[in-house]
Amino acid sequence: MFYIFHGDHQLNSRQALNSFLDQKNDFDILRIDSKEINLDQINGFINSPSLFSKPKIIVFLNFFSIPKPILDKLKKIIETNPEFDIVIWQDKTIPPTQLKYFSKARVETFTVDKIIFQCLNQLYPGNIKKFIPLFHRVLNQEPFELFLYWLKNHLRRQLTSYSKFNQQALKSAYIHIIELDYQSKTGQLAISKDTALEKILVSLLTKW
Repeated sequence: MFYIFHGDHQLNSRQALNSFLDQKNDFDILRIDSKEINLDQINGFINSPSLFSKPKIIVFLNFFSIPKPILDKLKKIIETNPEFDIVIWQDKTIPPTQLKYFSKARVETFTVDKIIFQCLNQLYPGNIKKFIPLFHRVLNQEPFELFLYWLKNHLRRQLTSYSKFNQQALKSAYIHIIELDYQSKTGQLAISKDTALEKILVSLLTKW
């Protein structure tokens, strides 16, 4: 059986994946990250006898981010071992063309609320009046970490392409956001993370 958890809402998809695996206490589980693919490890897991004859599950994190030559080999391994359950978690929405390969899979899709993207679209010089109310709405209804993830992506794209912001101001804001994220995770922030982020973005919005 195939199970797929994907979508832009990484927090919800991760929680759903973990909840699903928590219910599989009677399975032997092998987790494979796309950055650490080891075909020998996978073959060893498949071919070795399971303790107490437990059924097996292979969990692939970001399966569709694996380089094609290795991905093709993995697909052959999967096709020749249909008795194992395969679980795939992808950190973004998988396009239909890729999902076709797992046409019989149980698929769960987790999407980000449009308000996050509406808020990011209002992030441009001088637009404080429209941006700040949306910013507060987002933080009231969505996890801070989720918005921060999309904000960093948004600014990073602008740093490598066109932006209405002054590049130096944009770079400074991006660095301050990275520092905020680190300080928040290590308990070093002297003020709330919401307030700290708002100060950075207000400063950016007032610079041309």
